[in-house]
Amino acid sequence: MGAAGGCGPVLLCAVCLLCARRARQVTAGPAAGFLLQALGAASDALEPLWPGGTAGGHPDPLPGAWVSAMLAQPLVAFGFHRLSGDRATANLLLGLATALAPVAARLPEEGRLLAARAVTILTATSVLTLAALTANGPAALGSLLLAAGNLLPLPGGRHGAHPWVLAAGSLALQRGLSHSKAAAR
Repeated sequence: MGAAGGCGPVLLCAVCLLCARRARQVTAGPAAGFLLQALGAASDALEPLWPGGTAGGHPDPLPGAWVSAMLAQPLVAFGFHRLSGDRATANLLLGLATALAPVAARLPEEGRLLAARAVTILTATSVLTLAALTANGPAALGSLLLAAGNLLPLPGGRHGAHPWVLAAGSLALQRGLSHSKAAAR
């Protein structure tokens, strides 16, 4: 991984920490989601420091981007639905992602990728739908960037997340949370 490739996870970590700090003023669920996403990005950024991945010499089977897609982003979506008063959808979305994560963690790499993509699609479409119904432009932009950052393949046909796109999406989602809180008043 070159210098440009290593800067993406570091930027995503810094942006998500900033978003977590700002989101805490709105509601705790998304703040926890942004914090978890920051920790996942930090894990991905530090991975090259350990040759061969984990202590046994095998690469990390659950990279930070996967954990972020499976758990962190549904936590952010949970906050949007809670702020809009849709507690049933918020609880269903978070419960589904939380129940699917440990099951998917035991699957081979292709199965984990499929589970992460399914959760990403569910999260992004739920936030996009809610944003369209509440006229929340930043949330709509953030959900589209979230989907693009997780679903588009990396150069060379590899699978993973685009940290630059996810950083921009996180900023837009955080702004959308502030917009949702102002609209809820």
